[in-house]
Amino acid sequence: MKTEKFPFRSAIISTLVHATEDERKVLRSLQTLCPGEIKVRRQVLKGHYGNPITSLSFSIKQRGLLRELWSGIAEKLKKEDMERLSSIAPERIDEDCRFYLRFDKQMAYAGLLSLAESGDVVHVRFKVSAFPSKREVAIKLVKEFIEETLKNMEKKREHA
Repeated sequence: MKTEKFPFRSAIISTLVHATEDERKVLRSLQTLCPGEIKVRRQVLKGHYGNPITSLSFSIKQRGLLRELWSGIAEKLKKEDMERLSSIAPERIDEDCRFYLRFDKQMAYAGLLSLAESGDVVHVRFKVSAFPSKREVAIKLVKEFIEETLKNMEKKREHA
């Protein structure tokens, strides 16, 4: 991975624990994405019907940990998901240059990552370092970076 093209400035990773779920298991799902020792923030919320919901999250601002986070995602995602990610990146980047990903929480509990559209998920929100800070610039940077990641994945598979 070429570090000069690394497009992310920060990330927030989060998920919800519903009353019917074991918080330790959900924490394990979150930790599948966690590079090293990171303090997880726990916040108790109320659901629409007054049911207890716990939000678990952590944020990363250190460039080295951000790279570890991305490397972990690339290692755990299937090639097909990474290719799909490249094609859907434009619809996953907002006007504030944030890149949104969702991963299946059950798969994450098993130590695997699979892109999800909705449902019970682990959310990842990357802030893209785009200059100028425009959505089009962020899309270009992220797509190029994903393509570079795919090339690196191919090289690793060829040498394995």
